[in-house]
Formats: sequence, C-alpha cells, structure tokens
Amino acid sequence: MLDLLKEVKKELDERIFPFWSNLADYENGGFYGYVGYEGIINKNSEKGVILNTRILWFFSAIYCLQKKPEALRLANHAYEFMETKLFDDEYEGLYWMVDFKGVPTDNRKHIYNQAFGIYGLCQYYKATGKEEVLNKAKKLFALIENKCENSNGYLEEFDRLWNEKENEMLSENNVISDRTMNTHLHILEAYTLLYEVSKDNNVAKRLYYILDLIKNKIYSPKKHSLKVFFDKDWSETVDIQSYGHDIEGSWLIDRAAEILEDKKLIESTHEYTLEIAENIYKNAYSTLGVINETVDGITDAGRVWWVQAETIVGFYNAYEKTKDIKYLNAANDLCKYIKKFVVDKKENSEWYWKLAKDNSPIINMPIVEPWKCPYHNGRMCIEIIERMWKSHEEEIS
Repeated sequence: MLDLLKEVKKELDERIFPFWSNLADYENGGFYGYVGYEGIINKNSEKGVILNTRILWFFSAIYCLQKKPEALRLANHAYEFMETKLFDDEYEGLYWMVDFKGVPTDNRKHIYNQAFGIYGLCQYYKATGKEEVLNKAKKLFALIENKCENSNGYLEEFDRLWNEKENEMLSENNVISDRTMNTHLHILEAYTLLYEVSKDNNVAKRLYYILDLIKNKIYSPKKHSLKVFFDKDWSETVDIQSYGHDIEGSWLIDRAAEILEDKKLIESTHEYTLEIAENIYKNAYSTLGVINETVDGITDAGRVWWVQAETIVGFYNAYEKTKDIKYLNAANDLCKYIKKFVVDKKENSEWYWKLAKDNSPIINMPIVEPWKCPYHNGRMCIEIIERMWKSHEEEIS
C-alpha cells in the first residue's frame, strides 16, 4: 500500500506538477493550449476553456494538499485568465474556446464547460477563501439550473445567447445525442464540490436529483455499467460501454452520496457502484492496462491515459469499501503499468495520450490539447495521497 503512495507522490511532484507549471503563458495569460507528440509547444494555439478550468482546479488542489506557494501562484494565474477572458460578461457563462490571447473563437455555451467552471472555482475558493470566487461558482450553478435543466435532466449545448443547439461537442459515433452520461456525471462532480464548500440546500436538492437520474436513467443493472448517449427521453442512441467513464463514475457517484451524509443513500449507492467496479475488474482490466470501450459489439483495446488513472482511483475506492485485496493489488499493478508504458520518457514530457493494443504509443497524438490536461492523472495522485493519508497517517508519519 505504501509503495503505491510513494509512486503516485513521486509522479505528482517530479513529473506532472513541473510539466504543467512550465506551460504558464506569462505574455498572454492562461496556459499554452497545445504540445505536440514530440514535446514542442505551440504558443499560438487556441486555449480550451475546459483545459484552463481544469488547470485552475489542479493547481488549487495541489495547494490545498501541499501548501506549495508555487501552486498557489499558478492557481492565481489560471484564475486571472478565467476571470478576464473566459467569461461572457454580456450573455453570461463561459465560452467554449478562445485564441492564444483570450479572444473568443467559439462562443457557444456548453453545460460541460459551465460545470468545470464551477469545479475549478470551488477548488480555488478552498485554496484562497475568497468569497467573490464562491459567488461566481454559485452564479454558474444558477445559470445551469435556469438555462439547461428541463425537468427531465439537463440539455447540453447552446449558442452564445443560450438558444438550444444540437449537442455536437459531446456527441460521438456520428450520432447527435441530446443528453450524455459524461455531461451529467461532471455536473454531479461540480455540484458535489460546490455543496462541500457552500452547504447550500438548493445544491443538495440538485445532487439528489442527479443521483436519481444516474441510478434510474443512466445505470444499466443488466450490464453493470453506465449507458452513454441518449435522446431527450433517455432512450439510448448508441450501444456503447465506456470503461473509463464507468470506473470514474463509480467513485464520483459515491463521493456525491457521501457528501450528502445520507446513510440510506450511501448504502444503496455503494451497492451498485461496486457492481460497476467489479464489472471493470472482470471485463476490462488486466495487468497490462484497462481497455478503452466497446461500441456496437466492437471493442477498442487501446489504452487511453485517463482511463488508467481513473481506474486506480476507482479500484482503490472499491478496496476501501470492501477491504478486498484484489482491488488494491490491481491499483498497484496499474501504477506499475503506467510507469512502464504510459509515461513518456522524453525529457520534460508527461503521459502519452493513447497506447495501441501492443502498448506502443500511438504516434502524433498530442501531449496537451483542449481535452488533455492534468485533471485525470493529477487528480489520481491527489486522491490516492489524501485517501491513504487519512486512513494510514500513523504509518506514513
């Protein structure tokens, strides 16, 4: 167990934190939005709002964990860019994309962006205690509830003026899906942190609501997995199993129930999220990584960086609930696998995006782009450190 702690702490301190620290753009604000496979930074690339809000969360979380002054300085830098460039002051909410100077290049509004805005702001509030930051998060919460909720879940994509659009940015497989598990999962995640820092009863009510949607609309008791794409009536639009989202969801759903401190809810939630984790253990995991997804019966056996990271947290979460050593062993094995195959050994690099079935890196996939960020692997390290410290403080000390 302590070997796992040692490895993730080393990875966080010696690779992930320094790599992302070096991407701060001190000329134009925010962080550089693209690093190619060979490690070359494109300083004129667009800056994704998802990327920058996740970076805000990451450095804020590092500061909360380790009290590194450098982490707080970088969190301040990320917040300044978000506050001055990423918000639409005229029509509210966060844009989808800006250029390297912070000028909007895609002014659509997506609930996914707003959720990560809440997530980043709440963690920054934990780091700084600034009430104006928490107020911005609450304003985004109210915006989501007023513009995106339609009494049967959440609508997802809108134009700049908040007129509904086809959900292009979160749909896949050539099918436009009105609702997605991915978006609802990350609204849940954002609201969980917002409730943790605010204890707002209105947020608590929405957490109960989303947890009910997930259990009764998104979770498949037959497959022990989360369905992914839906129309407005929650009928599936694509037959897909996303193993990474399943295992990530298993611990995020638990976290939401636990933050509400509702014993009955926690028990019922733990039951089905453990079924999800066990399904991943049996059908997607091996000592050579976790496979990606199955679409219409065809499996992509490639190994994606974030899937490996989230599975470590998901398995450790299952171990905490059951004390079944197989989950702890699996988390340890995945850590070794990542170190051997997923980490890019080039100097000043981070993790490969994706490996082929034979564990060779897929050439020319970037190290950084609007979706490739320190949120998954950085958070994995932070989660494992926090969980182990909480339960094994005496041994660690």
